[in-house]
Amino acid sequence: MLDHVVDVISADGMAGLSIRAVAARAGVAIGTVQHWFPTKQAMLLAAMDRVAQIAEQASDARLSQADPDDRVRAVAQLLVPADPASPVSRVWVAFAAYAVADAEVRARYEQLWARTHAGVVGLLAAAAPRAAASALDDAASELLALADGLTIAVLDEPSRMPPARAAAIIRRRVDALLAELGG
Repeated sequence: MLDHVVDVISADGMAGLSIRAVAARAGVAIGTVQHWFPTKQAMLLAAMDRVAQIAEQASDARLSQADPDDRVRAVAQLLVPADPASPVSRVWVAFAAYAVADAEVRARYEQLWARTHAGVVGLLAAAAPRAAASALDDAASELLALADGLTIAVLDEPSRMPPARAAAIIRRRVDALLAELGG
């Protein structure tokens, strides 16, 4: 059921999310959806957690790289969609926009983003163990902000920012950050 919620948000954005839309997508009665998600807010928060779980699993798969620099590069590549139709990216951007107007969603979004930021700081620290904590924090913040901007560009303007171009941009910036940090 949760994957159908994610599908609705990916296809139709937050405006298209409703118990009725999820029921139609899942091919079940409205009452079945309400059993799992009594409110739209419950669907939304569960979908945020599901997208975070999918992203974390993809990241974990990339962290098997032996070289710390390669781990940073691999995770940075995951932060920018390889396809403008990426459901995870589309839903994440929808959450970010919705968080502006909804305090509960904002709190969950901030919590998930703080975890992502801490993970990137940890990867950078492993790649540049002599770098100052403030430099690592700044580098992670810069990398995540760049990934946000590139993600929006890939999703909204794929002819101007095709995924391959976005991947090359983030790869160059990761390499420059690693050099600046001494990694």
